[in-house]
Amino acid sequence: MKRPYGFTLIELLVVIAIIAILAAILFPVFAQAKLAAKKTACLSNLKQAGLGALMYAGDADDAFPLAEYGNGSVNYPHVTWTTTVYPYVKNGDQLVDPVSGQKVSTGKAGIYLDPAGPSLSQTDVRIEGYYFGVNRLICADDYGATTPDQIVPSMSQTQIDAPADKILMAEKGLNSPANMWNYPWFVDWQFQYIDSIAHVSGNPSTVYRDGDTSQDPGSPIYSPQYDTDCVSGFDDGHWECAAHPRYRYSKNAVFTFSDGHSKTITRGGLKWYKNIYVQRSMPSTAGTYSWYYFGEPY
Repeated sequence: MKRPYGFTLIELLVVIAIIAILAAILFPVFAQAKLAAKKTACLSNLKQAGLGALMYAGDADDAFPLAEYGNGSVNYPHVTWTTTVYPYVKNGDQLVDPVSGQKVSTGKAGIYLDPAGPSLSQTDVRIEGYYFGVNRLICADDYGATTPDQIVPSMSQTQIDAPADKILMAEKGLNSPANMWNYPWFVDWQFQYIDSIAHVSGNPSTVYRDGDTSQDPGSPIYSPQYDTDCVSGFDDGHWECAAHPRYRYSKNAVFTFSDGHSKTITRGGLKWYKNIYVQRSMPSTAGTYSWYYFGEPY
């Protein structure tokens, strides 16, 4: 008997089952490939931002840009490192501060963008990005400073021992877009990385335990916010979640070092003393916001 044209129901179900199996196998592969492409883009972006900071230092007596300064008023606009570095990279958002009338870069577009981070409005100057943060021990924070005697200077390249080991910039968390503000730096306090003080008598050179245990769910300072962004505000969990390195790429985060090279570090592999701490050798009383540096031996 001649078989009628078309497929039987059994054959159709078999084909559908095969397609479903292939999709289940391939979709995770596609997702991993997409994430890998984003990681490559993030690595390139952060490296360019770091090289921009190095070029700035070349024109500023070897000193790195400040993390931020000013208080947001007409006479003292809030300026962050992304605005300072912009002329050297010619890339990123350029918006007009409605208070001061000054052009600023709020770190949420171009090379300042982390492709795997939350999406933000790139046209609203009030919404700050800062997917990447600078090391506050190297690029000093002078938020609120209005007079020269309140300024904490940034470090110079020649002051940094082992620049290939010291992180200059890191991929970091964001605050809720509803809050509009964000941190242009990543937190440097040792207790934010190690759940108890790991050096003797306040001297980091006597460190006997190094690493980052804050990402360990068993750590006393662990917060689920460390695995995401501060979607509900700075007081939801630890506020430092928006200033902590963020591991968005299969438990890997992107970092740029003080010598200009960039690489990824696997979650748990960051070393506070080796990679973050820098001896500043200056009075701890300097600066309006010297409390940013409390507990940091100078």
